[in-house]
Amino acid sequence: MVANLAEEFFTKNNSVKFVRLHWVDYSGVLRTRIITKARCLRLAQGTDCYHLDQYCMIIPISTAPLCSSDSVEQWILNLDLESLMVCGFAPTHASVMCSTTHTGLKDPVARCPRTLLHKTVRTFQESCQSKLLMSFEIEFVLLDETLQPATSFDRMTGYSMTAGLRTNNLVILEEIVNALEVSGIEIYHFHTEGVEQFEIALSPLSPMKAIDALMMTQETIRTISIRHGLKATTAPRPTFHGPPSGCHLHLSLNPVPSKDASSFLAGILQSMKTLCALGLPTYDSYHRVIGGGNVGEWIGWGTHNKDFPIRQVSSNRWEFRFLDATANVYLFVAALLSSGMSGIQKNQVLTYADCPVVPSAIDSNEEAGRRLREFGITERMPKTFAVSLSHAREDKDLQSWMGVELFSQYMKIKETELEHFSKMTDEERRRKILDYF
Repeated sequence: MVANLAEEFFTKNNSVKFVRLHWVDYSGVLRTRIITKARCLRLAQGTDCYHLDQYCMIIPISTAPLCSSDSVEQWILNLDLESLMVCGFAPTHASVMCSTTHTGLKDPVARCPRTLLHKTVRTFQESCQSKLLMSFEIEFVLLDETLQPATSFDRMTGYSMTAGLRTNNLVILEEIVNALEVSGIEIYHFHTEGVEQFEIALSPLSPMKAIDALMMTQETIRTISIRHGLKATTAPRPTFHGPPSGCHLHLSLNPVPSKDASSFLAGILQSMKTLCALGLPTYDSYHRVIGGGNVGEWIGWGTHNKDFPIRQVSSNRWEFRFLDATANVYLFVAALLSSGMSGIQKNQVLTYADCPVVPSAIDSNEEAGRRLREFGITERMPKTFAVSLSHAREDKDLQSWMGVELFSQYMKIKETELEHFSKMTDEERRRKILDYF
């Protein structure tokens, strides 16, 4: 029985007194309610129900705390007890991820990204006879009380430097990793990523568990850092002069579907402009649509080539670089898998060749374009959120994959965010994003 999962968890972790109910809204914000262990057990047994009002999913970060709802709504949080884990940074607390039910809909789960991902993963693995594994790379910056990068004599100067790891920074990172270990989350490695920027990479898990681990890791990073008087931010544009931050997804198919992984890749590349509205879902996300190890400026892919939005790591594994921490990752992965599954079902031909060219290293745009055409690469990535959103708005496939209810709610929120963010100054927008990420 489901209730047994909660009872077994509390028996094994008898120091836990409180449970954090977590869900992720359409703006990618991890939201929280805290209950007692006793109430969690009642919810698990079905003798209690957790209700939320209309504010639980539809608060555009650009206008928060104002909500975009124009009607009274009621939602229910449904605990996914398989996601129960100890909060390593607060051992008397546990965390559980929740799906959402809307009580006024014909299909009560039609607006829930977590439910959509669950259905999509099940359909993908059944139809493609392939097991999915995922992991994430989390880039972040530590800011001081002035919201500028925390500085020291041991200043971080670049990729995989020991500089920056000889001071209290290392103490913070070690505490983060130790807390994650208590939560049962295994890291792959951590290192300095750029000037004043760190990266923590997680080990692979099944899709839902991988994203749940990502949510806990981000919260652990923020909590441990604030205890040291620093603000850890995963915002895509944390400062005006430092590197932008992403949240890259590694995905593998095990084994590669018999219909060939090239059709999977073809489906994703065909939907790239639309998928950017989900993976790069805010105004400042597009500061990363540049070359030199960021998202890349051209739609294409290459083996070990970080100048494109998709880097092939091996014949069955890819790194998807067009993702940052402002995304609802459950929703993004559901759409990504749906596009790849569509390519497989249609036996879509991959017209983009494996590209070894590094376009950002070529001085002339004309010369870069000429060389890339040899590999079937002719289109550029969207350069603004407005462009991505316009592609998503017209994409019937995306609407079909998400469902009308979820699609319309997401588009409404994102159009509101775009409208208000576009009227802000760079600093007003940066500070607003820093409030949440």
